[in-house]
Amino acid sequence: MSGSPPSSAATHRRWPIIALIALAAALIVAALAGLALISKKSDEYAAPGLHTEVWQAYQLYNQLQRLETTARGVEAGEADAARLILTLGVMRNTLDPFRHTRVFDYLPEPRPEIAATIERLDRRSERWMAALDWQKEGAARVVAQEMLRTLPDELRPAHDVIVVSNIAVAAKLDHERQSLQRTFHWLTGMLVLLATGCLVLALKILSSQRRSRRLADALQALNGSLERRVQRRTQLLHERETLLRTILESTPSEAALISADQRRVFYASDRLLACAHATRLEDFQLEALFVTPEDYRQLVSRLDAGEALHQIEARLAPAAPYWALISARPLQVNAQSAWLIWSLDITRRKQMEQKLQTLASTDALTGLCNRRALLRATIRQMHAKRHTPLSLLLIDIDHFKNINDKWGHPVGDQVLRAMAERLRDTLRDASLAGRIGGEEFAVVLPETALDRAAIVGERLRAAMADSPIVELEHTPLTITISIGVTQHVWGESLRQLATRADRALYRAKHEGRNRCCIETMPIPRNRPLHRAAPAESDDIASP
Repeated sequence: MSGSPPSSAATHRRWPIIALIALAAALIVAALAGLALISKKSDEYAAPGLHTEVWQAYQLYNQLQRLETTARGVEAGEADAARLILTLGVMRNTLDPFRHTRVFDYLPEPRPEIAATIERLDRRSERWMAALDWQKEGAARVVAQEMLRTLPDELRPAHDVIVVSNIAVAAKLDHERQSLQRTFHWLTGMLVLLATGCLVLALKILSSQRRSRRLADALQALNGSLERRVQRRTQLLHERETLLRTILESTPSEAALISADQRRVFYASDRLLACAHATRLEDFQLEALFVTPEDYRQLVSRLDAGEALHQIEARLAPAAPYWALISARPLQVNAQSAWLIWSLDITRRKQMEQKLQTLASTDALTGLCNRRALLRATIRQMHAKRHTPLSLLLIDIDHFKNINDKWGHPVGDQVLRAMAERLRDTLRDASLAGRIGGEEFAVVLPETALDRAAIVGERLRAAMADSPIVELEHTPLTITISIGVTQHVWGESLRQLATRADRALYRAKHEGRNRCCIETMPIPRNRPLHRAAPAESDDIASP
């Protein structure tokens, strides 16, 4: 028959075509992915600034010579302390990349003396920088004398750094070349396998087409026989069809047709029977269908009044409750008053609504409240509990940009998620925590005075600084945070509260980070802020 579902044989015939299309698509995707990878690697190798360690080593050697020359000028009175401080600062900046580079990991044999040279130069230069002062020429001459005693001995190890950097960069480039070659071999094998699979499936499709032609005549004969059987079956079901046609034409879903006095059940779908714990129509009770008795009474009262109900939400099936959209209307069946009731399962829609509501108020990365949700919750707290203290913590992860630059944005996202988890573990249930942008977080502490909020902030700061937050390549990563703390003053807006917390956070950053600073009094209106004022509407400021 034309309206019958596809047979299992037809489904079986279609699967080779589907598989062939899937393999062809996989072949195209694999080829494009391989080309993209090769192009990316090519661009990386062509980048002029990819391996700068050798140039940096030459710069370090030159700066050591320049520092020695400057020290000799200070001792001779031809240069002042400022010149020596500037030259030493440039040398330390040149030295800094070697304290973090991983290029020496690619050396064929370990060279611990290189790390020792870098550490020794860093330690001595730091000690010299601490001893120098712009205004004290005598201290500069003492440091210059010490430099002249030690720097000549450091030029040879610095030259060794240049040599080892050349070897390390060459070894790293060879490692990357081998990695690219392995990728190319893997891609070639994958393409060969996919092409072989496409060929096998193409042969299978040709064989299936020949078989389909042989079965076409047999299916045509069976179709004629099936139509004759359907006609006989239709004749036998004619009496029942008259009654069920009214129901089927009126309802798109689960339906029941019962008399208005509920003594006779003309029809009830299998699912409604199961929801009412009835095995037969005679056992069906409309009241047993509802989870809430009030929903049942409302439905019956309106039907008794002759009203038609349209899409009323209710929960059905007390044993396994689900949300349904119920419609009902009075009608006549064989000159007897009856009710036609049908329902549509909207549990999935309700779940989607709940999910959308959660997404609208939750930060997708961390699972905390987003900026909008935290703002609304804070305003509600400020209005609901007007005579109880409320404190605000603005939190910023220190040097978060360096994490992204060094480890990549996926690691940055991992740090943000770990930060959110640490907030949940540290704060009490009544606290409101949210991510308000980038690496910035805010915590609202209801019924918490400023001194207690400062304790909470310090506990949170210590929890972040005392233990690693993530493990990266067997290397623990510990972060620090800066926190601005303030307390809501009765009568002020959320914008003013956030501005004061932002001011405290700015001070924590300015004083060296990894600290918790408190702002106790509102900022006077005629006093300019350290940055542009927040927007006109109440909002949580971003540091």
